[in-house]
Amino acid sequence: MKKISVWIFVSAFILCLGISCTQKEEKPESEALPDLSVQDVACMGEDLYLTLENQGQGSLPESWTSLASLYINGTRQADIILGQPTSVTRGGIKKPGGMSHYLIPHDISNPIRVDVYVDYNNKIEESHEENNALENIYIGPCLLPDLSIEEIYLNEECEVVVVIENKGPGRIPENIWALEQEPECTLSIFVNEEKQVQVKAKDFDPRQDLHPTLGKAAFTSGVKISGEESTVAATIDCSGIIKEQNEDNNTKSVMLSCKES
Repeated sequence: MKKISVWIFVSAFILCLGISCTQKEEKPESEALPDLSVQDVACMGEDLYLTLENQGQGSLPESWTSLASLYINGTRQADIILGQPTSVTRGGIKKPGGMSHYLIPHDISNPIRVDVYVDYNNKIEESHEENNALENIYIGPCLLPDLSIEEIYLNEECEVVVVIENKGPGRIPENIWALEQEPECTLSIFVNEEKQVQVKAKDFDPRQDLHPTLGKAAFTSGVKISGEESTVAATIDCSGIIKEQNEDNNTKSVMLSCKES
């Protein structure tokens, strides 16, 4: 009986040891490390657009600084200051799961080869260091999109409807539809010079119809016109994150009236 008890004890000990060996200890949030990676290199109009993501479980440290080196066709360009993004999604790379976007002026009227090395000066301790580079990426030629207010009219309920079109020839970048994008791409509607509504891209174009060239989106605003003729204007403003071929067609104004039956 004693031998059986000893055998059971030893077996239970080995089993518990095996379980503890297979379980991963998660670091406290204060000790979790960030993990910077290059997610995308693409066109933004005729310029270069770089997206980085923090794939780690930790935030970047307070007062962090870091650089990325950029090579185009083998020639080193000016360093990218990671703390100065053009726009951010979900708080930017300083937060876990956040993304930072960098618009880099460069003529990409012809195809180019791009190499990017993030945190090459090793200022940030990361959980993985192997994904800090993206090499031999070929892009271009790049073309500019062109957002235009094409039409403003009233539907049968006398609500203002605004039609926006991407007249191209370039595509609209997908990050303008992100839930936590800063700065934001917005559509504003005015009646007799008073702002009635301002909505984000995810609201005025939830299906991302504007993404391709010649894509159109019609937004029913809920703003009603009744009685005498009113001046109705619409403005689309994505200037903080999109460079366009023509900035002069982002606003349109019309006179509208509606007599409800």
